Amino acid sequence: MVLAVFVIIAVVTVAVGLSTLISYWLNRGESELEKLGVSRTYPRSTLPGAKIDAYFELKERLREQYAKGSDQDRAWMSQLPMQAKDMLKYRLMQRAIGDMAALRKIDADARGYWRLFSKGMITRTFWNSVMEAEQDLTQELESVKLEASCVEPSQDPQGIISEAMQFVMRYGDKLASTAEMDPSTDAITEMMRHLPPPGAAAGGGAGGGPPGAPGPQHGGHPQQMMQQHPNHPRPPPGMGGPHPGAPMPPQKGGSEEDGYLWKQDADELEVSVIVPDTATKAQVKVTFGAKKLRVEHAGTVLVEGQLAAACVPEGSTWTLSKGRLVVSLEKADPRPWPGLFAAKG
Repeated sequence: MVLAVFVIIAVVTVAVGLSTLISYWLNRGESELEKLGVSRTYPRSTLPGAKIDAYFELKERLREQYAKGSDQDRAWMSQLPMQAKDMLKYRLMQRAIGDMAALRKIDADARGYWRLFSKGMITRTFWNSVMEAEQDLTQELESVKLEASCVEPSQDPQGIISEAMQFVMRYGDKLASTAEMDPSTDAITEMMRHLPPPGAAAGGGAGGGPPGAPGPQHGGHPQQMMQQHPNHPRPPPGMGGPHPGAPMPPQKGGSEEDGYLWKQDADELEVSVIVPDTATKAQVKVTFGAKKLRVEHAGTVLVEGQLAAACVPEGSTWTLSKGRLVVSLEKADPRPWPGLFAAKG
């Protein structure tokens, strides 16, 4: 009996000692990472706060001037005089451009951090903070679309998001502020000088340029921002594309009914395949070919087809999470794919 008690005490002592030692090393590791500038969570300050504030400050000034006491945004914003409405659209475009620049960064970061998380190299706390930052930005983009629908109720609010992404893909997130412009220059006309005219081809030529670069000699109207179809963005510099005015390939597609969703950027095309929550890596088989993809689970083919463009099999990977299998296809060419799979003849 005494021996049994002694053994129990010894086991508890060893367990407590090991727990203390593990805790010490984990805390020491986190402290060392922080010394190297690595945060325990993803930064939440990704939204373009200054541009958001500038938009709402102008909106409140206009409300005070044209609709004092009104709380129905759609009613008074759509009825603003043209010059006031143009300035509000300008501020909203600045805000949208900042949002899309943040979206590109978070999207790229999330893919990289997901790979680290799936290999156990970052904590769940850090990964959750990435998802929270992404959710913050999603809500902000919905807010931008709501504001756009109040300014122009008859137009598709997705258009301003698409135009902002086109601008970011071509020039970055820098759009001259009104303080940087000649006081005699109409702000919205100046802004439109830096945006491609309707139907302009991507790249150089007469199709506009970033602030400080030569632009077209004619003005434009901000309604063009709201009218652009969300699935017809122009390609980024150097990526070529179809002739002026032709529809550009979509940047994402698929559906839950298809069993998968996909999206692309210049470097890769990511496919999210629906799998059972209980799926294990041992049950999954992914076959990469230069122009072929096949995804199987427990012997059942979930996704298979000839790819719409060539990928680099050696640089393509896949990861498994609960209910999702994410396939990352490294592009052999940075040009946009017209879809995930080639059209059937």
